[in-house]
Amino acid sequence: MNGRRPEYKVTGSRRKWAVLAVLTLAAAGLASPWASGHPDGLERVAEDLGFLGREAAVHSLSPMPGYEVAGIPWEAVRTGLAGLIGAVVMAVLLWTALRALAGKRR
Repeated sequence: MNGRRPEYKVTGSRRKWAVLAVLTLAAAGLASPWASGHPDGLERVAEDLGFLGREAAVHSLSPMPGYEVAGIPWEAVRTGLAGLIGAVVMAVLLWTALRALAGKRR
């Protein structure tokens, strides 16, 4: 090695990132309504241990209780919109964290 640290690049193509973003949002928005209605791991444990009904107090503070956006009459749209919002929020959080980490190295 020549004494320099290697530089890693994910990709320089904005077009690839745009395509990945569109595919991710399409999957989140279109596949969310068909998610399983069976309880996930934590919900199953709460059900098995008998404290599943106590979440009502927490749901009142949630921005999207039950993974649905309130005020929309169609269940598939409520769930799909919640999937889109979740994907966008996670993308913003990830981008912010990566920018902060990259900024420290510059």
